[in-house]
Amino acid sequence: MYAISLTSIPPRFDRLRPILERLLRQEPAPSQVLLCLPRHYRRFPEPFIAPDLPKGVRVIWSESDLGPATKVLPAARVLTGSGKHLIYCDDDWLMPPHWAKSLLSVQRPGEAVAGSGYSVSRLGRVSGCPAGMVDIAQGFSGVLIDPAWLSGTAFEPPEPAWPVDDIWLSGLLSRQGIRVRIAPEARTGLSLHLEDTHGLQDAMIAGQDRDSANRACVDYLYEKYGIWPPIS
Repeated sequence: MYAISLTSIPPRFDRLRPILERLLRQEPAPSQVLLCLPRHYRRFPEPFIAPDLPKGVRVIWSESDLGPATKVLPAARVLTGSGKHLIYCDDDWLMPPHWAKSLLSVQRPGEAVAGSGYSVSRLGRVSGCPAGMVDIAQGFSGVLIDPAWLSGTAFEPPEPAWPVDDIWLSGLLSRQGIRVRIAPEARTGLSLHLEDTHGLQDAMIAGQDRDSANRACVDYLYEKYGIWPPIS
């Protein structure tokens, strides 16, 4: 059994239903889809109304805004001990029916699976990944985990990691010795549904662009946990 989790932001709520319906129609179907939302948004401080949801989608409320990592951390806490796998993803891509199966079919004990990812060598860091593995799991095409791996409150992102969940979450897996297997079939047939100015990919956060934020997070992870040392 498995569940799917994601988060979203108020400017996208009125266009979210097709994304959720595609997730519900996966083959095999998830036991539930969890939409994780903060009660108050850091980037969108105005009051908001929760989106209208299709049957089978459950809202998980987070007392704090964990940034894009809200897509998985509240759900991981809820599902730990349930015996279910958890797939987390983004809110702007339409998933084909085979997407979840492509991730589930290559999962091995003690490994995460991602549809897309890359090496930390791109960020000037030493990578020890063997063939078929990546350091950084990219959430847009889905990441399969055991929810226990990300269920602790200590996993909430510090300020340098707040806007860059792919780096932060992958670092949390790496420090536990959990490798990320790549499943390229999972990204076959994905189509971009939402293309707007609200995503963090091209946003400036605290004066940093995406690349600078990625590097700041990698610096933090190295200083805090000793993972991904600089290439000398």
